[in-house]
Amino acid sequence: MGNASEGVQAVIFDFDGTLAHLTIDFGLMRSKVLEIVRAHGLPDEDLEGMYALELVEEACRRAPDADGLGRRCAEAIEAVELAAASEACLVDGVAKALHALREAGLRVGVITRNCRRAVLAVDPGLLDRVDALVAREDAHRVKPDPGHVRQCLEIMGATEARVAIVGDHPMDMATAGHAGALGVGVLTGNSSAADLEDAGADVVVADVPAAVAWILERRRVGG
Repeated sequence: MGNASEGVQAVIFDFDGTLAHLTIDFGLMRSKVLEIVRAHGLPDEDLEGMYALELVEEACRRAPDADGLGRRCAEAIEAVELAAASEACLVDGVAKALHALREAGLRVGVITRNCRRAVLAVDPGLLDRVDALVAREDAHRVKPDPGHVRQCLEIMGATEARVAIVGDHPMDMATAGHAGALGVGVLTGNSSAADLEDAGADVVVADVPAAVAWILERRRVGG
């Protein structure tokens, strides 16, 4: 990654904790999913430490009624996400920062493991400010799989672009690493600078406006 900031042509943002102050109760989400898995008579002892989405994926591999199980789990997950969205708000300065990137000629995208309904409930105007939104139900594979990034770039018509990924979670920095992108960590979520650096962040800044200022300054001085 290193000096990739000098020629960044596209910026892809995480949503929860990055563009928005949105706190999802993942413990509640996992417990609801595990309750559904147990109701389908599936063993769950080795599933409890997984993220909810990976838990559902693995449980569906084992289930005779994978479609029914997947549908019930998806409904439970979305209910938790929408409840969190009802109490969320955008990080200060986000709209102006996204506008600055597009004014500078960069493509702007959002990838998220959250559902599209929750994202647009928090920011109904997001689709006017970005070139692509690839939410969970839109994605062929969700991050940290680099396919999530590639799909976003394809939608933006920027498959050959040099990319920066901005996020608040170590998973975002891992995603950047898998995709060969610049990893820009922000401190508006629950992760520390050390957490983000340990996950491979190229730089850690306070928030999205600071991340955009950093990217644009490196473009200005680095060409």
